[in-house]
Amino acid sequence: MNKFLFITLILFSAVNAQTGQNLELDQSNELTIPKENQIKIEIKMGVENEDLQTYFDFDNIMQSKFKISGATVKNKAFVIKLKEFKDGNLSKTETLFDEGNNKYFKTDSTTISFKLLTQIGKKNLKTWIRGKSFGSKKSYFELEDQNKDRYVTKDFIGGKEYLIENINKPFYLLAIITPYITESGAGQYCQVAYSGMNPEKFGEKFNIPHYFLIQMEFVD
Repeated sequence: MNKFLFITLILFSAVNAQTGQNLELDQSNELTIPKENQIKIEIKMGVENEDLQTYFDFDNIMQSKFKISGATVKNKAFVIKLKEFKDGNLSKTETLFDEGNNKYFKTDSTTISFKLLTQIGKKNLKTWIRGKSFGSKKSYFELEDQNKDRYVTKDFIGGKEYLIENINKPFYLLAIITPYITESGAGQYCQVAYSGMNPEKFGEKFNIPHYFLIQMEFVD
């Protein structure tokens, strides 16, 4: 067999195996959540305009666009928080957006959409949330000097079309992490974000000393 073809077949099989595993995880997750509580989360990272994306890349900006749908989304408000972890432990929780007590922000539809922007600056992580008719405050979080050029914003979707979550429980949208350093010295981001494990354990499992998680919760 042609060597190139053989390698291609191995890679194709590995991708199929990973895809199958993701589908199994999705199906398993759906089975553990009552149907009436399920919400679907679709995520689009980056922007379509090539020139704008080039600028975003140059300035370390990531736009994450979320579409969340489900029958129980209607008449709900939501809260978005950032959690900071140091040496495997939660060190800070800060609210990025919370209008749960304001009836204006309760959804009148079974679908909500918003954009969440993160920027890795010289000293700080900057966040901003923008919806169709609202915007959050801009928030800033200090980065570690020794890793300031290595932070990256990652989603948890990992090649899947969407995620299924329970509307009655908080869930994570994004991670802002430094890489997991393998034995060979290579830095890995996707291996962390797409591991399928509880993101709160990233520091302990992958020896990541400092990272952030962005969490969303629906409220009545």
